[in-house]
Amino acid sequence: MALKTFRFRSKIIALLVLLVLGAQAATFAVVQVVTERSVRAELEDRLRAAERIWQRFHEVRGTRVRDSVMLLADDFGFRAAVASGDEPTMLSALANQSVRLNADLGALLRPDGTLQSSLSTAAAEQQQAALAPLLDRARTDGSAVAVVALDDVLYQVALVPVMAPTLVGWVALGSRLNAQYTVVYRDLTGFDVSLARVEGERLRVYASSLDPQSAALLAQQTQLTRDLGALREVRLQSARAFVVTQQVTAAPLPVVAVLQGSLDTAMAPYAALKRRILVLSGLAALLALIVAVLLARSVSRPVGELAEAALRIEHGDYSRLPRMRGKDELARLGSAFARMQEGIAEREAKIVFQATHDALTGLPNRARAVEALESAIRRCQREGGGCAVVMLDLDRFKEINDTLGHAFGDRVLVEAARRLRDATLPGDLVARLGGDEFFVLLDNADPQRVRERAADVLAQLRRPLELPDTRIHLDASLGVALHPQHGADAQTLLRRADIALYEGKQQRSGVALYRDGSDEIHLRRLTLLADLPRAIERNQFDLHFQPKLELEHGRVVHAEALLRWTHPVLGAIGPDEFVPLAEHSGFIHAMTRHVLDRALLHNGLWREQDLDLGIAVNLSAMDLMDVDLVDFIDQALRRHAVPPGRLILELTESALMRDVDYAVRMLHRLRGVGVRLSIDDFGTGYSSLAQLKRLPVDELKIDKSFVMQLSEGSDDAVIVRSTIELGHNMGLSVIAEGVEDDRSLALLRRFNCDMVQGFLFSAPMPGEELLGWHARFVAAPREA
Repeated sequence: MALKTFRFRSKIIALLVLLVLGAQAATFAVVQVVTERSVRAELEDRLRAAERIWQRFHEVRGTRVRDSVMLLADDFGFRAAVASGDEPTMLSALANQSVRLNADLGALLRPDGTLQSSLSTAAAEQQQAALAPLLDRARTDGSAVAVVALDDVLYQVALVPVMAPTLVGWVALGSRLNAQYTVVYRDLTGFDVSLARVEGERLRVYASSLDPQSAALLAQQTQLTRDLGALREVRLQSARAFVVTQQVTAAPLPVVAVLQGSLDTAMAPYAALKRRILVLSGLAALLALIVAVLLARSVSRPVGELAEAALRIEHGDYSRLPRMRGKDELARLGSAFARMQEGIAEREAKIVFQATHDALTGLPNRARAVEALESAIRRCQREGGGCAVVMLDLDRFKEINDTLGHAFGDRVLVEAARRLRDATLPGDLVARLGGDEFFVLLDNADPQRVRERAADVLAQLRRPLELPDTRIHLDASLGVALHPQHGADAQTLLRRADIALYEGKQQRSGVALYRDGSDEIHLRRLTLLADLPRAIERNQFDLHFQPKLELEHGRVVHAEALLRWTHPVLGAIGPDEFVPLAEHSGFIHAMTRHVLDRALLHNGLWREQDLDLGIAVNLSAMDLMDVDLVDFIDQALRRHAVPPGRLILELTESALMRDVDYAVRMLHRLRGVGVRLSIDDFGTGYSSLAQLKRLPVDELKIDKSFVMQLSEGSDDAVIVRSTIELGHNMGLSVIAEGVEDDRSLALLRRFNCDMVQGFLFSAPMPGEELLGWHARFVAAPREA
């Protein structure tokens, strides 16, 4: 009985043990299946999340490239250089922006898409072919960002138009998509990425975070070229991995990004768990059963929590971390997952911050500033009120960089940013648009106080800047545009604030408020700047001549050459408008040489017809900086057979006073050729007698502002008489311009003025008409 009882007990025990062992085995099998399924689901979710992060990563980089190219295309100096065909300035600006962006490709296309300039050594045909798809898209969308291949290298390239104000070209900048680019993404997400081109049923890998052998095996996975976006499990050597293929660009350059996550790596944390379950299976039946139940619960709960967390990450929700308890492997896995989630959220936030903020000053960048301005405009339209846009540019910042170095210039920019923040109210926004240009959005701004607030900002910047190794004085120019008075959208306000800034710099007024009509003036200036260099070759320039009369004998002795420009669209353009533009653009040298050559040509023709007149030509202040001008004048005199003494060069008094020492040296060189020298507009340049006696000049020309209203006993009469006596005492001839009535002429004769010029005798006329006018003047002379 006892034996039967023992056997029965044994059977019961054996049955229970076998049942528990079977349950343990079943539990182990279930845990194995559930774990692998959960890990697969988790890996799929993470890979999908990594796919979204890749899209954002790639788009943010493309946006930064495009914003940098748009910044270059919006730069006034660069647009002017492109419009005028200034090759060195274009290449310099393109190279500087490439260095700032760390770009590897830079090119400038003509409006028709042909290559004009490039920083690449690749053949022009290859570059044009690579950029052609971008150009087609940019012509439709206004700009384009895409991946192109050049010399077996992938580049992420942005292409934007250069407007001045019409299309004058296209500018492109691009960064190389190399292994370093993929490694940055792997460090960010933990997933490998490979950039490849679909070639039939194969992949051609350009860049990858994988080792070369794994990358070569990946290229042989022909199924990856089909059903882009599908999740697949592949085997590379003995390793299992999940991959998803995402299209980066379509035809004609089908580039894909292959994202890869290792399944074996994801399953590795569970190996220790399996061994512990096997050990626990050998314990007592009841203990094994209890442990199995607890273990099942401890496994299923954290895996579910991790799956839910992965689902939240898939939808971009990083706010709630997975709740994991305990200290076992699953808890450590959950903690690692939570840290990974925090890391992804932090890195994504960092990427977003870098995309919207300036790295040097920490201020919002242009994209963030435009976004804030648009938001403020919407609020104003919804709630009423207004806002103001202030564009600010530091004066002489290039001199600071060139003299004290770029590191010092960066410290100046950081200090300027700090002062701007201190000078604004909490609701205002300060941003750095690039270079030494800043932006201030004055929200809820009272139009009556905008000038005062802008002046306060300028006063803060003008305080002496004390740095450890030096002390400098900052200055700036501010342009202000108001909403809604000056514009209803962000781009209009920014453009008009920039126009006001330019006018403020020109007038040295510190703070300049946008004036109605300045848009048209700005566009007109850009048009004239673009067309001015081509005016000579298109025969748009004409020379007119105004005679000068000698009072003593009443005869014509000189004629002044005056340049006239007839624009095919804008009509007649006055010298007061196009000469400063020529000086600003550097075209003044070519224009002056054209005038000299044509004036001497006419003089030679007059001499052939027995009309021997001196010819007067105006020189700009910039012409004194032309070291080759003296040689050109000497050659032109010989070419047209004009005696040097018959050429009179007129320079304004203000131009000579800019740098008296240099002017004296240059005038001596010109005097050495044998030409005569005249000080034009005398009385307006504040020169002293000490300076005047140093100048080797032959004539003084009294400014017409003193002559046109000349009357007996007036202040103008005193000035004119004193100037004539001064000139004669210094041995100089004196000419009065602007003579328009007989009363002025009589006073000038009484004051013993040497020569006169003005509409009383003749308006400026073409050179062909001067001969006939002179013949009529000689035949019927008037009292002079």
